[in-house]
Amino acid sequence: MNTKLWYQSPAASFSEALPIGNGSLGAVIYGTLPEESVFINQDTLWSGTGNREKGGVDRALLNKAKKLSLAGSYYEAQQLVEEHMLGDYNESYMPLGVVKYSFPQVKEYKNYRRELDLGQALLKTEFVSGDVRYQSEIFSSYPDNVIAIKIRSGEANKLDVIFNFESRLQYFSAIHEGNGIVISGNAPSHVEPNYVPSHHPVVYEKTDLGMPFCGYLRVENQDGGLYIEEGKLHVMHATEVIAYITVSNGYEGFQKPISYSHKACFEKCRLLMEQISGISYALVKERHLSDYTQIFKRVYFDLGEPEPEVPTDERLRKLKSGEEDKGLYCLYFHYNRYLMIASSRIGSQPSNLQGIWSDSTRPVWSSNWTININTEMNYWPVGSCNMLECYEPLIRMLEEMSIAGQETAVRFYGCRGWAANHNVDLWRQTEPVDGMAKYAYWPMGGVWLSAQIYDYYKYTRDKKILENRIYPVMRGAACFCLDWLVKREDGYYYTPLSTSPENTFYDCEKRECAVSFGSTMDTALIRELFKNVVEASEILDISDDFTEEVKEKYGLLPAYKVGREGQLQEWAEDFEEKDPGHRHFSPLAAFHPGTTINKYNTPELIKSVEKFIERRLENGGGHIGWSCAWLINFYARLENGEEALHYLKRLLTNSSYDNLFDLHPPLGESEGEREVFQIDGNFGSLNGMSEMLLQSCYGIIELLPALPKAWPKGEVTGLLAEGGITVDLKWKDGVLKEVGFLSAATQEVSVKYRDVQWQLYLQEGKKVYASIPS
Repeated sequence: MNTKLWYQSPAASFSEALPIGNGSLGAVIYGTLPEESVFINQDTLWSGTGNREKGGVDRALLNKAKKLSLAGSYYEAQQLVEEHMLGDYNESYMPLGVVKYSFPQVKEYKNYRRELDLGQALLKTEFVSGDVRYQSEIFSSYPDNVIAIKIRSGEANKLDVIFNFESRLQYFSAIHEGNGIVISGNAPSHVEPNYVPSHHPVVYEKTDLGMPFCGYLRVENQDGGLYIEEGKLHVMHATEVIAYITVSNGYEGFQKPISYSHKACFEKCRLLMEQISGISYALVKERHLSDYTQIFKRVYFDLGEPEPEVPTDERLRKLKSGEEDKGLYCLYFHYNRYLMIASSRIGSQPSNLQGIWSDSTRPVWSSNWTININTEMNYWPVGSCNMLECYEPLIRMLEEMSIAGQETAVRFYGCRGWAANHNVDLWRQTEPVDGMAKYAYWPMGGVWLSAQIYDYYKYTRDKKILENRIYPVMRGAACFCLDWLVKREDGYYYTPLSTSPENTFYDCEKRECAVSFGSTMDTALIRELFKNVVEASEILDISDDFTEEVKEKYGLLPAYKVGREGQLQEWAEDFEEKDPGHRHFSPLAAFHPGTTINKYNTPELIKSVEKFIERRLENGGGHIGWSCAWLINFYARLENGEEALHYLKRLLTNSSYDNLFDLHPPLGESEGEREVFQIDGNFGSLNGMSEMLLQSCYGIIELLPALPKAWPKGEVTGLLAEGGITVDLKWKDGVLKEVGFLSAATQEVSVKYRDVQWQLYLQEGKKVYASIPS
């Protein structure tokens, strides 16, 4: 099995660059020789200050809008929402700086190769110039929180390197101790989203400074000389050079004031650098490898085909031309696991729209957490692909949102509990953003993410985490729903002002509307949350007025409806859609990642799910990376391996850059749009591949439920089933030959392969290889 992305030419742009990261400190490396650039991000460097004035909605206007919507006056309700019930835009994720190193002696070069070794999280480059081989490697260390670079020449004293450190933000730089460059500056006070027309989109206020930051580059040459010229470090006639990069900023934590001291920022950088002083590069690398590999090596996936000795970009082009390459699917699987480990670790922020990698001061969609599908999709594979520690940043963000969202629930919706709308930034803004109701007015973000973090409990069965961290978040989100729901004359509870994310319909006067009542997605997410709350309260032996109200309203949520064309309805009424090929598959959240529509309990609705997908695709849907990734998951749940593989291949061939980053095309809905990397498609497809091989969401461990014919043999080890059960699978000629289970707790489980289902007793820590009943 090959776990290396490699190329025979330098990366000329961000979309060709290869990423490194330790959860919070990330970089992409690109540039054409003789110069290469390390574009650096730190996950907590954002525009803004967190001191934004809170908005709110007049209660009389809120009630008027609710009445209009419930009475069918959707357009009028939407006008009220857009004129009086929205807030301000989020802030944006910022790039910190760029370290550039150039080779003045290199005029021409040959035998160029750069590679990302996924097994070691090392980015390596080599080339030959003047018959001398030059090699470099770079990684971002989680244990030491530094970026480390080693550059060496194949012959003694043949290495000349010039280092510089710059930023796209406002900054100043200084030489430190003769072998270091320090940059200090401030992020903008405010950045308008890229889709908002503005003459001054990036604002630096003198009286309201943005967040301070610092970057420190230190260079160590083993031989040769080092001198300073024009603020740059020149290493001459060396054999090997080591460089370390540390960064910091003024973010002190949730609801804590920013530290505006550049001196304090530098001191953080200096202390990080001091901790590795006197330690060899080999030891820094060893600690990095020890930390990273204990997560990455848990899972192995191979489809039993020899790997071609072909660069990754060429393999991608061959796949586009119709050639098969099973190994590329495996490489993509492992790459996406690598991206999660690199962008979400204990102590970091969660992986955002671009993971942690952005080189723009005005990133597309602010590079924030978009929580009407994208952030959820990022975290779908964390459990099944055995990276449970990567959940921690998401759980912590939800805890913080549940505090910030209490004001949003009261001020904007007149409800208890907490609410979050479709965009969240570092400052945990949970209010509706400005703009249009179709995306901005959607208080279900916290509801959906609460279900997402409950998955952590399902995989770990950690009652302490459930009781102290997850259940309080779920309880607050459910409390909001209890107040927000309204009982209609049919006796069922609906959300009174509802949107189906980013989609619209025509009302009876052929006016385009987004606002109605009781969209299917709203009902599905609340149903899933209430189900989880009831289950969790029983596990924790909690019974009170709250749990009784949840049970009551859970039983009085409206049934899912089937539309006139046999499709699962998107709204409470079977409206005419403006865009029947819309990129969002929102109603199907009940089917995936949710479970309230499933083949066991609601088989009569499966046809309506299939019809919904069919109509979307007939009208051009599924063409965006993350949307295509969702299709892989739908077809895995439908046990249709052929279609799942079709859309996996389509995602790679139509929606992936040469560096295998997911590609999001312009939507054509606003100014400032451009093709952009967006990481959700990477993670969504990873989960889809894992669900093709193993599913456990229905309380049954299903083996190879959606294995395509094109994968007749293969092996996967280390996938995780709910209940903390590691599963190993090996198959040949399309038939399962061997299955192993290792459980974290003693338990009896149901196992299913094809049409055969059986019970299996597992003892804690004891591996069991099960025979497959015929």
